[in-house]
This record gives sequence, structure tokens and C-alpha cells, in this order.
Amino acid sequence: MQFSYFLTNYQLLQVDISLKLLKAGKHVLQEKPAASCINELETALSTYKSISADAPGQIIWSVAENYRFEPALIEGKKLIADIGKMMSVQVIVEGSMNSSNPYFSSSWRRSFTGGFILDMGVHFIAGLRMLVGCEVVSVSAMTSHVDLILPPPDNLSSVFHLENGCSGVFVMVVSSRSPKILWRVVGTNGTLQIERGFQGQHGYLVSLYDANGQCKSSFFPFSGVTEELKAFFNDVSENTLKKGSQFVPEHRLSFVEGARDVALLEAMLESGSRQGKQVQVKEF
Repeated sequence: MQFSYFLTNYQLLQVDISLKLLKAGKHVLQEKPAASCINELETALSTYKSISADAPGQIIWSVAENYRFEPALIEGKKLIADIGKMMSVQVIVEGSMNSSNPYFSSSWRRSFTGGFILDMGVHFIAGLRMLVGCEVVSVSAMTSHVDLILPPPDNLSSVFHLENGCSGVFVMVVSSRSPKILWRVVGTNGTLQIERGFQGQHGYLVSLYDANGQCKSSFFPFSGVTEELKAFFNDVSENTLKKGSQFVPEHRLSFVEGARDVALLEAMLESGSRQGKQVQVKEF
């Protein structure tokens, strides 16, 4: 098998292109979101399974979700045990998707259900799932369309329920005059918060508040994109060297992980379209 990779960022075509390359024996690193909807995810995974069954060796299909490789979120995952039993989770995303943003005019981001909420939102869902270390089982959400220069919806507010029994909120505003991004997990012994940006620096501030209210903070510059690319190249190399069943790919890059991000956001969007009706999250 010839080992190579292909990186595509055209959401409306990338799953079809990826599957053609996989069928040709190529390893693939595709952009997020993994797909535009659950139906596409199910078809893609079924086709991938068939291709893999007929291939002489393991073919890697990865999704470039850099948030799973950000040092701040990795550190947060390590620290989560220090806060004790989870009581509440908050994810607040106030984006800056306006006409001055270089991604604003990309037509493909406007051409599928969910628009910028799906395209941007998978990052923050990936961060949420990574931090709490378990899956979201159900959601109830409200959505709205306020800024008419953006595709609908452009606002989402959701309550979610984790399989560990904890609940939380996920709030996303696509375009805000005062952008903010944070994950906050409150526990019986303290609180963990990860917030984007600190004194004009590009990265994340990780703050751990102990049971006495004392805070320890560390700043981590962005490096997730570099780290995800390193991980993919390492997977390709290891697959070539080890061959067969000895090779275990990096799970943070797996198409299934990307599928779970999309499935959770689609459940929120579906609930919003049904005026807040509770929706179970599709399992992958």
C-alpha cells in the first residue's frame, strides 16, 4: 500500500473525496466537521468499514480537530480530578463572525444546516467532551436567528445531561461585540476554568480554584494545529512500521470522535427546531 495523505477543507465535498482516497489506499486527514449531518456520518462510516475490510492493511481516516490537541485542554483534563464530583458544567461561546472575519464570506459554511454554529461549534463540543471525560446523552435547546447577514440559526442555548449524571449549559452566539470563549466545571472540591485569551495573548488561561477559593493559573499558547499534524504523520509512520494489529491510531484524530461532536450539535439544533423538546444524542 502506498502511504500518503490528503487534506481537504471543502465541507460539501470532503466526505466523498475522503472516501475515494481511502478506497484508493490513501490515508486521509480531513477538516472538521466530520460531516454535515448524522445521515452522512452513518453512510460514511458504513462505507469506510467496507473499504477497510477489503484493504490489505489498515487505512487511516482522521479528522483535524485541533482542540483535542490544545495544551490547555489537555492540562484541564488532567486537573479535572482535583475538583471532586462534578456539579455543573458551563460552556460559553461568544464568537466574532462578522464581515471583518476572513471566514465570513466562505459560501460552503452557509450551505448546510447549522451553518456557522455547526462549523465553529464542533471545536467547543470537542473541548467539552474532552474535559468532562464522558458523553452527553440528551439535550434541550432553543435557537434563534437575529443577525440576518448570518445563516440561521446564529444563537443557541442548550441544557445538556451527561452520562455521569451531571448537567450543564452550552451557549453559543455566532457574532458578539465582546467575544468570549470559556469552559467552566464546578465540583465539590473546587472549580476548573479554561478561558481563551489573556492580556492580549493568543492562547488559553487555565485556572484551578481549590476548596478554599485559592486560584492557581497557567497560560498555554495555541499549538493544537501543529500537534494534530504531528500526531497524524506519526500514525502514518507507525502504521507503516508496525503493520497489522500492532498499530493503534491516535484516538483523538478518529473519524468516530469527529462524528460524536457533530451528533451532539445536531441534537441541539434539532431540539431548537422543535422548540426545546428533549432529544437523545445519537451514539457512534
